[in-house]
Amino acid sequence: MDTIGHKSYPELEESLLDENSSLTKMLGLIGNDKQVVDFGCATGYFAHLLSQKQCLVTGVEINSEAASAAKQYCQEVIVADLDFVSVQEILGDRQFDVAIFGDVLEHLRDPWQVLRDTRQILKKDGYIVASIPNIAHGAIRLSLLQGKFEYTELGILDNTHLRFFTRKTVQDLVENSGYLLKNLERTKLPLLANNNLVPHINLNDFDREMIEKMQQDEDIDTLQFVIRAVPSSVEERLVDCQNRYGQLLQESKISQSELEQSQKTTQQLQSELEQSQKTTQQLQSELEQSQKTTQQLQSELEQSQNNIQQLKSELEQNLEQGKQAIATIQWMKTSKFWQLRSKWLKFKLFFQPESLE
Repeated sequence: MDTIGHKSYPELEESLLDENSSLTKMLGLIGNDKQVVDFGCATGYFAHLLSQKQCLVTGVEINSEAASAAKQYCQEVIVADLDFVSVQEILGDRQFDVAIFGDVLEHLRDPWQVLRDTRQILKKDGYIVASIPNIAHGAIRLSLLQGKFEYTELGILDNTHLRFFTRKTVQDLVENSGYLLKNLERTKLPLLANNNLVPHINLNDFDREMIEKMQQDEDIDTLQFVIRAVPSSVEERLVDCQNRYGQLLQESKISQSELEQSQKTTQQLQSELEQSQKTTQQLQSELEQSQKTTQQLQSELEQSQNNIQQLKSELEQNLEQGKQAIATIQWMKTSKFWQLRSKWLKFKLFFQPESLE
């Protein structure tokens, strides 16, 4: 690790880089066997990786100490400040396949003019490759909601950054400088990463619904945009705009068709809902009628139970009276009068049988 001033620069091998590294993505966009100018080459750590891909590198660096370290990996290193010296003044009539701006454009006062000037040093099929921090990373957004925009020594809020870009303004930067954007990739850093490249955030300090809505944004975890863009004429940019307009128009037609289908579905669901409400009202009416019938039957049942209870009471009373009558008859049969009467009837029957017939 080389330390120049307050910045530290890594000594890297391509095999040690992961797929989420901006260096990995830029190497993929640059290719092999290229004549390259590396603006902001620092100590030459990226030039070292390029040299392993048979690229010839010319470095441009503002820091003379870093430029001295970069000479071992570059054909030539020029010490210059792009804010005060034009690209043509630095490189003259040299021509390159690729111009690299690795986390450089955000440090410049006028990156638009630097990119316009860079068109003059590119070969016919030349292009630029750049990595640019994303100011719309979720941690920055949430920090701003807390009223914080605190510069740091490293990361998106690096205290030497003069310009800040989102996906949209990166596209605008490229197009307004006379280029067509051919590739846009991104490196990622999770919203809650414990990393000094973004502010530390506690999600408990924020509304959950707002966080969920933010997380639907594809750039909520974008740390850097890595781009490749080619110089273009006004005519080419016009054709590109027309193509994009055609694409948007086609997407609009598709969206319109989806909207119409959605409206039809909504109408159908509305009709089904109304029918369901009618059915519900009918069932509610039937239920109320059923409840009335049930109450009426309940009342009749209670009346029947009362009648049964009354009949039962009367039956018990009659049984009791019957028992009393039987007891009276039994008593009468055992009385002397009854016995005398019985004998008299037998005597009478004996002497007057025909009269009894």
